Amino acid sequence: MATAYLEIRSQKAKGVWPRQGPDKYVAVQIVPDGVEPLVVLNQKIAKKRGIILLYCGEGYYNRKGPKSSFGRAVQKAKEIADAINN
Repeated sequence: MATAYLEIRSQKAKGVWPRQGPDKYVAVQIVPDGVEPLVVLNQKIAKKRGIILLYCGEGYYNRKGPKSSFGRAVQKAKEIADAINN
């Protein structure tokens, strides 16, 4: 069995103000039993430990509505995590 963790992480906004890109991203970490979840989401380390990282999307943290790209990414990640954990 495995456990899924929803991860919302910050990233450096791309570009120069006022045209900056998304500042948050959403991912799901699928961790096998007996393995510690990652603190830093690094694909190489995840592969060595048998952890699967699923990128769900990115968006602006101050726009959290259900129709925003960030809101849709969080909803998608929750659905994936719930399906794995139940």
